Formats: sequence, C-alpha cells, structure tokens
Amino acid sequence: MLKIVLLILVLTPLTLLAQQTKVSGVVKDAVTEEPLPFVKVQFKDSKIGVLTDSVGFYSIETYYATDSLRFTLTGYITQRFSVKRDKEQTIDVELSMTVSEIEELTVLPPDELPSVTLHKKIINNKPINDREKLSAYEYELYNKIQFDLNNIGDKFKEKGIVKRMDLILDYLDSTENGKNYLPVIFTEGLSDFYYTNNPKRKKEVLKATRVVGIDNIQLDQFLGEMYMDINIYDNNINIVNRSFISPISNFARNYYQFLIVDSSFIDNLWCYKMTFKPKRQGDMTFEGEMWVHDTTYAIKSIKGTIAPWANINYLQDLYFEQNFSMVEKEVWMMVNETILADFKLTKKTSLYGIYARKYSSRKNFVINQAHPDAFYKSNNTVEIADSAHQRDETYWTAHRHVPLSFQQTGIGEMIDSLKTIPFFKRLQGVTYMLTTGYYPYGYFDFGMIYNMFSYNQVEKFRFGVAIRTSNKFSRRLEIGGKVYYGFGDERFKYGGSVRYNVSPQKRGMLSAFYNYDIEQIGASTKASQVGSTFGTLFRTGPLDKLTFVEKAGINFEKDVHKDIVLFTAFEWKEYTPLGLANYLRMNENTGFYDTINSIRTSEVTFRFRWAKDEEFVGGAFDRVSIKSRFPIISFQTILGIKGALGSDYQYQKYELALDHRVTAGVLGYIRYGASVGYINGSAAYPFLKVHEGNQSYFLYKTTFNMLNFFEFISDKYADAYIENHWGGLFLDYIPGIKKLKWRFVSSARATWGMIDSRHEKEMILPPFTKQFGNTPYIEVSLGLENIFKLLRFDVFYRVTHQIPGVSPFGFRARWEIFL
Repeated sequence: MLKIVLLILVLTPLTLLAQQTKVSGVVKDAVTEEPLPFVKVQFKDSKIGVLTDSVGFYSIETYYATDSLRFTLTGYITQRFSVKRDKEQTIDVELSMTVSEIEELTVLPPDELPSVTLHKKIINNKPINDREKLSAYEYELYNKIQFDLNNIGDKFKEKGIVKRMDLILDYLDSTENGKNYLPVIFTEGLSDFYYTNNPKRKKEVLKATRVVGIDNIQLDQFLGEMYMDINIYDNNINIVNRSFISPISNFARNYYQFLIVDSSFIDNLWCYKMTFKPKRQGDMTFEGEMWVHDTTYAIKSIKGTIAPWANINYLQDLYFEQNFSMVEKEVWMMVNETILADFKLTKKTSLYGIYARKYSSRKNFVINQAHPDAFYKSNNTVEIADSAHQRDETYWTAHRHVPLSFQQTGIGEMIDSLKTIPFFKRLQGVTYMLTTGYYPYGYFDFGMIYNMFSYNQVEKFRFGVAIRTSNKFSRRLEIGGKVYYGFGDERFKYGGSVRYNVSPQKRGMLSAFYNYDIEQIGASTKASQVGSTFGTLFRTGPLDKLTFVEKAGINFEKDVHKDIVLFTAFEWKEYTPLGLANYLRMNENTGFYDTINSIRTSEVTFRFRWAKDEEFVGGAFDRVSIKSRFPIISFQTILGIKGALGSDYQYQKYELALDHRVTAGVLGYIRYGASVGYINGSAAYPFLKVHEGNQSYFLYKTTFNMLNFFEFISDKYADAYIENHWGGLFLDYIPGIKKLKWRFVSSARATWGMIDSRHEKEMILPPFTKQFGNTPYIEVSLGLENIFKLLRFDVFYRVTHQIPGVSPFGFRARWEIFL
C-alpha cells in the first residue's frame, strides 16, 4: 500500500496558482545616458514582448513570464536581467554599443523534435492557462443532452405498427455513415456559474431546465457545469469510472506520439496543429489532434476519441471536441464543447443501443470581478431557481445559445407516440425490473424478484411477493407491503412500509415500517434478510442460527447544506432464537442456565454523514451516490432505552466510519475505509457488534467473506479494508486474454475487537463464538471481474484465526453489471 501511495504522489502534479508579472523601467545609452526608443524587451524563450517608447520607457505585464528579460537593439549588446515572477518590479537598463566582429557560425541538428519542444512549452504553461489561476470569473452556461436509440436497421421501418405511426418515421435520422437513430430523451439547461479563488468557492444557479422523454429521474443537477466538465488540463480524465491519460498530462510523452502537421491563423491567432496517438496498445489513452497558440501555448481547440482497446463495457466509441477563446488578454476559457458516446452491447450486435450526445456553450464572461464572500455561500452544489421548471418556449427561444434541431423540437410528441408500442413498453418495464427488482403495472410495482425464492434450515423452501405504489400513484408518498411463506415451519411472514418525501426540493424522507420475519444476525447489511435469493443459495454452511425478528420503527433522513445528510430514528424490536441459536443466562441463585425465550430493545439512532461535493442520481424515493472526490465520513450514536415499550437493556453505541474511493490513474481505482466503535452499558450479545460474516459462495463486498456467523462478538472494535480495481493494467498485455477484457482486482480486510464480561450477565455468549486476543482477523483476496461483463470470481485466503481441519482458502463469486 505504501508503494502505491508513493507512486500516486509521484504521478500527481502540484497545482500552481499563477499571478501576473509586471515589469517597467527606462532603457538608456550606457555612455550618453540618452533614452533609447524601439528597444525590444522580451521574456527569454517566449514571444511575449514590447518596444520602448520615444523616451525609452517600457512596461510589460503577463501571466506567461519566464525567469529573465532580454533587451535587444541593433548596434547594442543584448543584455538579460533576472525577473521575479508573479511580482511587480522596476528594472532600468543601460545598453552599450557593440564592436563589429564576425564569429564562426556552426549549424547543428536540433536536440529534440519540434513536437517535443512544443509539448514541453504546453506543459510549462498549464498552470497559467488553467482558468483557476484567475481571482474570479463567471459566465452563462447552456447545456443540452440527448439520448438516441441507435443501431436501428431498415427492418424497423417495415414493422406494421411503425409504418402506421408516421410521426415516428419523421423523427428517424441518420449519422454520417448512414446508420439510423431515433431520439428518445432530450434535456437542456441554462445556468449562471461563478468562481472565486480566495477562498476557492464555486456557485451555480440553474435558472432554466427541462427534461423530455423520461419520468421519475431527477437530472437537473447534471445539467450544471460541475457535473459535465472534462478538463483537458488535468493529468487524468475520468470517463465512466476509468482514468484516461490526458494528451497534455505532465507525463503524456511516455504514452503518446506527437507530430506537428500544420500551422495557420485561427481567429487572428497563429496556431500550430499537432496530432497525438498512443505509443502502444493497452494504455488508457486518446487519439486525435489539437491546435496550440504559438505565444501563450494554450489549447485553442482539441478533438479526440478513446483508444479502441479501452477496457470499457458497452461504450463502443467516444468522441469529444473542445474549443477555447481568449476572452480577455491572456485569459483563455472554453467556449463550447461536444461529446458523443456510442453505447451498445457489442460492436457487432444487432440489438438496439444508445447514442449519448452532449453540447455545452459558455458566454457572457466576467473576469476577475469577485462578488462579496457571502454571495458564494450556498446550501446546494447546484441551486435550482424556483422558476427553472416553468420556462415557456418563448423564454427558451430567446435564451438558447444555439437553436434546436427538428428532432429536438418535437421529441416530446414523438415519445408519447412511442410509448404506445408494446415492444417499447415491455423494454421499459424489463429495464425497470432489472434495476429495482420490481415490475411496473399502472399504479403499482410488483416484486421483489431478488427475494422471491430462497431456502434455509428453518423454513426450508420459502416463497413470497412484494407490492408497492408506483410513481404514477404519487411521487411523494409510497406505500408498500410483502408476504412470505415458509413450507418447513408452515408460517407466514409479512411486513409493510410507508415513505413520504416531506421536502422534495431538499430531500427529507420520512419512513415508517413494520416487519415480522426471519433474519440472520451477523450477515452483511446488504443481505440481512434470509429471503435474499442469491444470499441463501450455494451455501458454504447451513442457515441454522436464525432469529425471528418482530420490529417497528419510524425514521427521518434529511439533506442539509450541500454536503451533509442527517438521520434520526426510533426502532423497537423483539428477537426470538430459531434453529441452533439459543438464549441463556446464568442464574446466580441456582448456578444453572435459564433459557430466555425472547429479548426486546428500543433504540434511538442519530447519524451524521458528511461527503463533500457528493451527488446522487435516482427517482422520487430511492437514490444512488455517484460522485464525491472526497472521503465520506459518518458518525452514529444508538441509544438503547431500558423500559421503553418493554425494552430489557440500557446501552449506548458509538461508531465513526470513513469510506473513500480514489482514482489512481493507470493503477485503476482504489476504495478503502475504516471504522471504530464502542458500546457502553450492558446488552445481550445480538445487540452488540456481531462481526459480519458470509456462509455462501456469493461474494459480498461489504463483509468478511471467510468469516462464519457469530464467530466474533465485540463491544469495542476496529475495521479496515482496501480494494484495488486494477482494470486491464496487467491482463490487457497478455495475448488472447486481452480480447476477453477481464480485469484484475485485489483486496484485504481486517477487524479486531474485545468484549467485556459484564455483557455475559445479560446473556451467555454462544459456544461457537471465540475471542480475538491480540491477533486481528485478516483475509485477503485476488480475483477477476468483468467475465462476460457480468461475473466476478475471487479466491480468498484466511490469514489469521484459521480453523483446524478447514482449508484457509475459499472461492466466492457475484454477478453485477460492469461498465
């Protein structure tokens, strides 16, 4: 791990904030002290320069200063003077006349290629050309995003229902290579973006937005600047969770071949055209061309596509184009951008795919005019104006930076017609079912397909169904229920829930629930219910230490500010042991164990979660976190209240946790985390820290896959893990294997804890539980993922606390959709 961290630090450049260098003075004749007009004053190795005026005075200021100024005048000896960069200073100069003398001139070949020299100057000027050098800037941003159904053949037009719907045929379009596509989703947004450098803050106000062709997903924030930006000046560019090496990365010459192929005036600026292509196969790189300004060495425009061997599923091609302008003297800003991505199952598939298109435009730039500090304070990463969703077509016509195409103008009408086609209705339903587990039908969703069938030692075969109201019923209120039946215990299990979003603008989810069901204590939180189909099949050990749980509760989750989520809850629950599990307590009077039929607790939970710049995507009720460059930190307190609704115990639980995902360039990405916890008071062991285990061949990413249930129980504990997804770094260089696009993954996970004897007065620890002692539990794994784009296989090794007679090696697998 230390070597990896050191390597990341080596590959990560320091960010420099450039300031203007200002130099002025007078140039005179060294003998007569007469002022010298028309002396060329120029920064060394730069084209930045001025001429002295009629009285020998000069003044030069620039972001692109070098370490010295050169003073040149025909008939005088050229002189150089050191300059303090990023400072204002005065340098007066006296020039002496030259003595005519002809020296020998030797012509030698250049030490390096012109393209290398040009690229070095691009790199040297990156901190200056980066827009974040400015003290402040702002502009108006227009974004439009379009998703098209592609890979449509001529047979599509011949389908009877399509032929009868002329409107759909009218909206069919084709690419330059003649392939048909049909627009299905269109979004556009208009916002004002603000930036200040001291302290560094960003603010964005989305003042107009609309989404056509899709329901139930909030996309407003992704129309903003901070979620649509590919910064070509970054060393690594993240696309679909992959890290690509930028062609103007500090170390790009290790991965690219550069060639200067042309030069020309663009917008009255002399520029060089330079192509770039990968040096070798396997590297996550681009191929394309860029125009570079010959004086500031800023990128004027750049076009590129991802390398054809990029190990990204379903993304068959990606093209991007960015154009920059000097909006003020020596201030470069991106003025427009185009991105086109082609998603299909495979390159040669006959199935439909998706084109994703994004166009953005920026104008009305204001440079170095900061607002008061209070202006930049915001409770949201992107503020959405109250009237943003109410803009009519007159407003859009007046404020769009570019007009819409015919397809974009009437896509809403076409989508309404498209939804009447049974094929598209079924496709929409199946997609929803695969992602949520529920199939939509009118005002209700039916499922849950991932918990429908299962097996355990108590219930034997288990079957059940769930139902909930759909977004068609309400986007703020959801009512759900479930019922399951065990054919072994001949007993029904059931539950119900209600969720209400009390503040849709700033999520505030109020929930209430009741469950009467069987659970496996000590299983992953992702598989706490024994009804999980994948969690109960292909077991490494029987589910024979179960608990019947009756519980009810109410909770409230609220987003506050733009980085903080608060959670509070009250929960009552009653545990009854099943199978081999039993509850015993020592009777101090008789010296024998008394059997406890059930235990109860009432808990109040408070949780604070902080994730800087985190964003979510989701619907009206559920959401998934997809973006945060910073560690996610949470602190949780759970208070057990004795006597409340028959609660048997008084205790306090405290836990601090950290989780972070960091992109590591060519090393893929690393996810690591840690947590520490302490439980005060006294409680029965099911309410303590039962270290999560897994007794199935299904791999869980948030638990210990080689640990048995109830193997360790603690009231003081610490956990840590690290998982490195290497991508195709190693396997892409192996002939034959490279075509399979398998990816290498490695992980390590450790936990340690201890338990105080006071808890055994409440309940004796089960005989299958043991103590850590001074040795933490550690397991490591090596695996392959992206097998058939759906499977991951890991081989685990139990490093410590090995069980005699049981192999320390284990095999786990899971399915998921890999991108």
